[in-house]
Amino acid sequence: MLGRCVGFGWIVCAAFAQGQASGAGAKAAKTADAAGDKALAFDVVSIRQNLSRGVHDDFGPTADGYRMINKPLFLLVMTAYVPQSDGAALFTPDTLVGLPEWAMGDNYDVEAKVPEADLADWQKPALQPAMLRAMLQAMLADRFKLAVHREMKDVSVYTLVVGKNGPKFKETPPDEAHPGAMAIPGGGGYMSPGDGGQSVHFYDATIATFASLLSGLAGRPIEDKTGLTGRYDLTFPKPVPASADVADPGPTLSSVLDGLGLKLEAAKGQEETLVVDHVERPSGN
Repeated sequence: MLGRCVGFGWIVCAAFAQGQASGAGAKAAKTADAAGDKALAFDVVSIRQNLSRGVHDDFGPTADGYRMINKPLFLLVMTAYVPQSDGAALFTPDTLVGLPEWAMGDNYDVEAKVPEADLADWQKPALQPAMLRAMLQAMLADRFKLAVHREMKDVSVYTLVVGKNGPKFKETPPDEAHPGAMAIPGGGGYMSPGDGGQSVHFYDATIATFASLLSGLAGRPIEDKTGLTGRYDLTFPKPVPASADVADPGPTLSSVLDGLGLKLEAAKGQEETLVVDHVERPSGN
């Protein structure tokens, strides 16, 4: 069950094991363009529950819209909403509160098309991420009656910093393709498993996204304080929680980070949570 995945395992489960405005309401989400505030929404949307339980990795923007095949609602919500506070690049199941069980376990096919008038802007890489979030928020409010709010709380955190010998990974070459890799919700890069699921490959990834995905393994939020602002390729053995009840739990988070030239330091900070106030199964097409 997706709701039981831990650490960044939730996204591995979602992608491979299955066979920024606050408050979404009745109004369409808005973003600014050269002409002023403009309500953005998909022109045509098809949403159908997928009962096949087959594996399909089609998930993300297309040349003229958005497609999600055989994936759960929570991935849509995580793509539509990103934290507004410093310290996290995306919401995870630990910081996305109030979704019902069906939103974590039932799979849907979504096909959405961008209006012709917005297509030129949509195809500009600098504009598409904000447009996608706005259009998904509008779709979620309209078809799923989704309403959310954000909360902040003081918590113990880890800060992710560079080790004394510097990072042991390289920046992603410009315009490099990553066939077969899944786009990480929120636009933070791409990910694919390797070695039969024993390792993980991140491509074109921000360190802030990497830190957010590891928070579940650490047992507390991880905030990126590395000062690394580029996009990177990282390959590492898949760590498991220290509490894993197995004879050989495998590589620890600390050893994985050490291999990447990074380390964690205990600190105090704040955690942003996205709270779901209301959601319904999608209306018919």
